[in-house]
Amino acid sequence: MSRVISTRPASSLYTPDRLRDLLSDAETNAHSDWDRDFIETMHARLKQYGMGMHISSLQRHHLERIASSI
Repeated sequence: MSRVISTRPASSLYTPDRLRDLLSDAETNAHSDWDRDFIETMHARLKQYGMGMHISSLQRHHLERIASSI
């Protein structure tokens, strides 16, 4: 059975300033290659689609986890 992945537009999850702050914090805190690649991809998608880009619940989890890492 396939799993349905729920996505929502970034604009329904964050303000533009909050998303930029999260990406900036995540970029600073990214320690692994996977984290850095993930954040780079998120930046590229934001540049391409703006606040209309869709973010899955798992992507949101990873973004907030990396941003809050110490």
